[in-house]
Amino acid sequence: MMRGLSFIALLLLANCQAPRPVYTQLQGNAQGTTFRIVYFDSLSRDFSVPVDSIFRVIDRSMSLWDSTSIISLLNANRPGIRADAHFTNVFRKAWEVSAQTNGYFDCTVGPLVKAWGFSFKKGLPPPGSAQVDSLLQHIGYRKVQLEEGKLIEQNQTEIDFNAIAQGYTVDVVVLFLQKNGVKNYMVEVGGEVRAEGHNERGEIWRIGIDKPVDDPKAGRPLQAVVSLKNKSLATSGSYRKFVERNGQRFSHAIDPHTGSPITHNLLSISVLADDCMTADAYATAFLVMGLEMAIPLAKAKGMEIYGISAGKDGAFVVHQSAGFGGEAVEWGTM
Repeated sequence: MMRGLSFIALLLLANCQAPRPVYTQLQGNAQGTTFRIVYFDSLSRDFSVPVDSIFRVIDRSMSLWDSTSIISLLNANRPGIRADAHFTNVFRKAWEVSAQTNGYFDCTVGPLVKAWGFSFKKGLPPPGSAQVDSLLQHIGYRKVQLEEGKLIEQNQTEIDFNAIAQGYTVDVVVLFLQKNGVKNYMVEVGGEVRAEGHNERGEIWRIGIDKPVDDPKAGRPLQAVVSLKNKSLATSGSYRKFVERNGQRFSHAIDPHTGSPITHNLLSISVLADDCMTADAYATAFLVMGLEMAIPLAKAKGMEIYGISAGKDGAFVVHQSAGFGGEAVEWGTM
């Protein structure tokens, strides 16, 4: 008899359990990359239209692929053009990070990136020392200022926000969700991520960090997984974005001081920060400067980092700061 009562009690308990909340997922292409947004809304609202509007507005502000965008017109010194709020926010953060990293993050480095064969000019031979020296005259974040919405430039310096815009976009989408009362979400644009609350299983969001391998057959195996507790994660790497000529690889990461691609052995670095724009910018700066300089600077800024360097015989050497919390993953994916 007692066994029967216990069985009935278990059935009643199971029937009383609340159903698992249904999360909405938005994904697609934007800003030349992919995005994925997962959130729980008690009103079951579909935010795909306003999210698409956010992408369009930011593109109209900062896309170099749009010749009529604000950044394109400002770079062209078009009369009467003023920076909007998005451009202003990103410019200020970019200038701040540039100053804090001694110019290893520099949003004026675009012409050098193009010259080394990336972006619009893929396939061209590497620039010679004379060309690099000439371009360096136009590089330097101190050569450009923003005054009352107008870009004040020296030596025809141009602005390029590609190394920070995706992180900023994540923050703008997050702000929209927060204003609409959403407390559980994960927003990812181009691999830059910000998460708060819990996923549909009631767990802290877990985000994978790619193993730095350039092998199409391997897919995207994970090196580590980190739990995002109301934080942002951005990763910058040099193992996929490169140009190979005459058997030599040239990284997409250009040192603004030398005008040449980086040559150290840091393959990938991930940064945890409160907002994604900050994480995105510092990840770029740390990749360019290398792990030796990145470690003390990250510690001074209270940032947690996870760096993967190339060791001997193809082995990876990992540096993980004490508070990063990454868990190693065997070869494969979650």
